[in-house]
Amino acid sequence: MIPLRRPRRPMIATVEQRDAHGTAVRLDTGRGHFTAETSASVPIDTGVAPWVPATYALAMRVADSLELRAGTGVTGHVDREQRAGAAAAGAMFASWFPEVDAVPMEAGLAGNDIVRVPRDGRGVGCFFSLGVDSFHAVRKHRDEITHLIFVLGMDLDEHDGSAAALATERARAAATELGKELIVVRTTVRRVSDPLRVPWPRLYFGPALAHVALCLAPTLSAVIVPSSPPITSRHGSHPYVDPLWSSSRVRIVHDDDDAWRPTKIAEIADWAPAMRFLRVCYQEQAETYNCERCFKCVSTALCIRVAGGSSAALSPDVSPETIRAMPLAPEHTDRVEWIRDRLREQGDDPSVLAALDDAIAGAHRRSRLQGIADRVNEEIYLRL
Repeated sequence: MIPLRRPRRPMIATVEQRDAHGTAVRLDTGRGHFTAETSASVPIDTGVAPWVPATYALAMRVADSLELRAGTGVTGHVDREQRAGAAAAGAMFASWFPEVDAVPMEAGLAGNDIVRVPRDGRGVGCFFSLGVDSFHAVRKHRDEITHLIFVLGMDLDEHDGSAAALATERARAAATELGKELIVVRTTVRRVSDPLRVPWPRLYFGPALAHVALCLAPTLSAVIVPSSPPITSRHGSHPYVDPLWSSSRVRIVHDDDDAWRPTKIAEIADWAPAMRFLRVCYQEQAETYNCERCFKCVSTALCIRVAGGSSAALSPDVSPETIRAMPLAPEHTDRVEWIRDRLREQGDDPSVLAALDDAIAGAHRRSRLQGIADRVNEEIYLRL
């Protein structure tokens, strides 16, 4: 059954400059009024261009068109490259996700649409969450990267208290050790996308990153987005889509390394900065850097163990009790089975291997029970 969609209306996005380091957009969505703000530790582009991906992806979900304004009653302008790219990104998302539609974007045409603006001494940035994908991309492109971009307001918010402060402190320390300049960005775009039910990892994550990248045009001519899901998955940040959000001022580059996560971990397990500052945990915690109990923490620690590495931020010495208590979704059993098989080949602790067997068996059991529940629910639905 296809759910009926609510009637849509145009979404009006009015961009406001706060100061040289801050920008905001006011949204009239037809489902309420929202405001999103973004600021950075460096001067940013306070014009309309950075808000194109962030607002267009929202409009695809809740509106029948997007009208961009540079002030009350003043039409916003975007360059031809950005206009064409947004349309292409929208068409691709619409072909992937049934809940969104490509929509027209009403905006004036900026004058800098003929030739891409040269670098003019600007740098190359890379998003840097301190995670596996980030460190893998930084090591791969370390000679060309000049800046690392640490964002608060996406997976980690300043309201997370000491966890956010600690992560920011570690990001600064890592950037210093790597010889790169750190840019700290704060954004509230997720406080708009979540209430509007625009799926974060599935759809909005990529456009939100593109928004941040375009904001940094005064400092950066190109921004690298570390790869995450495999290229075969349909995801908000994807090598086919991310570059389409580029403008004539900033080129967005997806690091389309389709390496499996355990492979990436193996390639950074001997790199001291990664092992010192690695942060993989997105659990809600007040005091800790990595909880060392969730699936991401445990599986990453075990992959480091397979690779023979040692991390100060995430101990590879995982207890059997922690493995058995780890929340393991059925879709992740392949990775854990791979870890178990590699550790068995290496003659690892039998109690750890037994705990991995138990965790895998439990995930398979939950998958079978869920399948039975789904079939029962479908039978009940058909009988109604």
